[in-house]
Amino acid sequence: MKPINILSLIIWFVLAGLLGFFYSEWAVANGFHVPVSPLSLAISVFVVAVILGFLALPIYRYKNALRKIREAKTTTLQKPIPVDPFYAVRVLLLAKASALTSAIFIGWHAGVILNLLSAPVLAGDALRPNLLTLGVSVVLLIMAFIVQSICKLPNDAGPQDPQVPA
Repeated sequence: MKPINILSLIIWFVLAGLLGFFYSEWAVANGFHVPVSPLSLAISVFVVAVILGFLALPIYRYKNALRKIREAKTTTLQKPIPVDPFYAVRVLLLAKASALTSAIFIGWHAGVILNLLSAPVLAGDALRPNLLTLGVSVVLLIMAFIVQSICKLPNDAGPQDPQVPA
């Protein structure tokens, strides 16, 4: 499976940022409120980040046990029970989906915050929740990259590796 494509995350970030900026501009110009993320969204995104981390723990423990066996170079250590490969793929897919979602959230909230900061009057009650959700979305993005690195196979051959047949 290919790693998380950073270019696609940047594209989604920019598109969501533009949408957040121009939508909040349009909303204020037409008499609507500035979009404000509820506290429940920030809590939910944080919970998803924590759950993603906990789901990657068995894979991390298995890889850590294999690393200890390789470093010990002895057969006295018992080989750990392998992790179900379908479980590892599901965790990796959840990490990739979380990375994409968090990039969209970060872009949207960055656009709304940029619009709020460019306004002549600063609406602090709209700024704080959006900043909180932006920060928690960054935490989810970081957790997605950590989980991706945990799920990577130790002898994963890259596309430029000459040992892999074309």
